[in-house]
Amino acid sequence: MRINERLTDFERVELTKKSYEELAIGAEVVIGENMLGKVVKIIHEEDGLRGYVISNQSEITILFKGSFGLRKGNPTTWRDEWLRTNLPILLALINKEAKIPSQLVSAARVLNQSLHELPELPCYIYGHSLGAINAQYALAHCRHPERIAGAYLYEGTNIWELLNSAERRRVGKLRQRINNYIDIYDPVTLGFTATHHMVGRLCYVDSRQINPISQHMWGGYQFDANGKLRLKEVDEEFLRESRSEQRLLTKSNDLAKMLDSKDPTGEFRKLAVVKMQQLQDKLPSRKSLSKLASSLIEEKILKNKSEE
Repeated sequence: MRINERLTDFERVELTKKSYEELAIGAEVVIGENMLGKVVKIIHEEDGLRGYVISNQSEITILFKGSFGLRKGNPTTWRDEWLRTNLPILLALINKEAKIPSQLVSAARVLNQSLHELPELPCYIYGHSLGAINAQYALAHCRHPERIAGAYLYEGTNIWELLNSAERRRVGKLRQRINNYIDIYDPVTLGFTATHHMVGRLCYVDSRQINPISQHMWGGYQFDANGKLRLKEVDEEFLRESRSEQRLLTKSNDLAKMLDSKDPTGEFRKLAVVKMQQLQDKLPSRKSLSKLASSLIEEKILKNKSEE
């Protein structure tokens, strides 16, 4: 049995967390009692795409890193992960415009390149947050779908609405091999649905509600003694949340406090003001978006220190 197939749900989450670590070429990746392989490639693209390719004699594992901005960000990560990728995705989804940030395109290229460089081996893909978004788009452009053995995506925006018909057909064929984990209490998930209009099959997490930052970092996940994640059937609460116009930052006050005082250059503040103004101008009737923008400003995340 391949190593990836031996992993429990808990170990798969621990493996995905490795995408946030600093790993070197040749480093052995061990999860529990399983030696998954060695790092054979460090993904480091100019547009901010980060991750790792790990391999052993029988399989490939690709880890796509998520956003660092909320906890450990700097002006570069805010620019690459938030201003150039996350916010444009949000705008594109709301406006139903298929404008794809370059980081997603890079992810598709990296996946196909890795499959070419390591021929015949089956591939497993993991991603959290922005990493899950990048993985979705990469899977929609995979040239060798028969080699995708499994994908495990956590707490990422559903980009189905940004895909064209050909891309949807590709991920549709992979549906049963793509596991898309959604915690409805996570303030960063967006666009999830109980229908087939999503990348992969829905894995509805039976989570406990905690503070929004920890919630996003798997904090609400619950596992049994054997490492199996608690899931549940779609219920009214899920349906109610999935119908909401805008969930991305429903607890934006809490998130804004985490971001406050982290913009020494002023770049994030200036560009964020422009983005938020675009949202308000284009969608004046969207109360949730207006609330998001105003709450960020009220919390001073978009103000200069000199303006206080």
